[in-house]
Amino acid sequence: MSDPILKVSNVSRRFGGKSDIVTRLLARLGLVRPKPVVTAVDGVSFTLERGRVLGVVGESGCGKSTLGRMIAGLLPPSEGEITLDQGDGEHRAMPMQMIFQDPFSSLNPRKRVRELVGEAPRVHRIVKPNELQSYVEQLMERCGIDPTVRDRYAHQFSGGQRQRIGIARALAVEPEILVADEAVSALDVSVQAQIINLFLDLRDEFGLTYVFISHDLGVIEHIADTILVMYLGRVVEHGPAEEVFAQPLHPYTRALIDGVPRLDRRRVTYEPIKGDIPSPINPPSGCHFHPRCPFAQPQCRQERPETRQVEGRQVACHLAEEIINQKEPTAWQATPSA
Repeated sequence: MSDPILKVSNVSRRFGGKSDIVTRLLARLGLVRPKPVVTAVDGVSFTLERGRVLGVVGESGCGKSTLGRMIAGLLPPSEGEITLDQGDGEHRAMPMQMIFQDPFSSLNPRKRVRELVGEAPRVHRIVKPNELQSYVEQLMERCGIDPTVRDRYAHQFSGGQRQRIGIARALAVEPEILVADEAVSALDVSVQAQIINLFLDLRDEFGLTYVFISHDLGVIEHIADTILVMYLGRVVEHGPAEEVFAQPLHPYTRALIDGVPRLDRRRVTYEPIKGDIPSPINPPSGCHFHPRCPFAQPQCRQERPETRQVEGRQVACHLAEEIINQKEPTAWQATPSA
């Protein structure tokens, strides 16, 4: 196993709560309500090795996109530290790029493809001015874009082609880590497979490391080496993808995986996880998942579960060992259809 290239240490991110002096004074006097604070990411820690793919999964609002933006340097953490390790004990600015969900809104509609891909390497002087056009054409070709269309605008391309342009733009500054935030969710299924295969090919060719954020566990199962499962800002399970899919240890992870359609389960009725996602402004005490968990005990409602090693994985659940031996189907588990 290689040394970690990315280290995320007890990272949290909070939004809201800030106000001017007058508002704070009025809030102390009880004349106005203080602005609510939302903890989007709550004490997340993990390491990622060079050349590996980390899949970050969870329902909408779990904090996975906020975590991705902090890793990419687009948002500062409220607490904790994110560092890129060179292997010699020194840290430096992180050579990262982010690929966004919407391949159209993330591209400047007033710039041509050659400008979209070539602007960053020109500004950062990655290539000489007389070599820029050749550099851009090579990147376009490698990402499956015909270099002869370099003078077109983003609206003249399909969704899959736009995402390829976004990938070429990200690669143009020679990053070591790519953060892909729902990078294939806006694409047709057939195009998704092409883009995922492109990601895997680029990883092998350039030695890239990925943080791949998605709500689609089918995509994550195909591309990820390790999985980080988040719920209301907290990590509930983290471990090798193959092991997590074979035997999920946290009830929330099991619920997500049970909802993935599979060819070996044809006559099955899939049910969503029961209950609504709690408000992040006022999350439940103890384990955030306990209002929706069929295994919940009084301890789950009162105490926040500490993350610990279970079966070689990081799991935040008081009952993980008991759930491993659980033989009864869970409350949300897919059941045969009539």
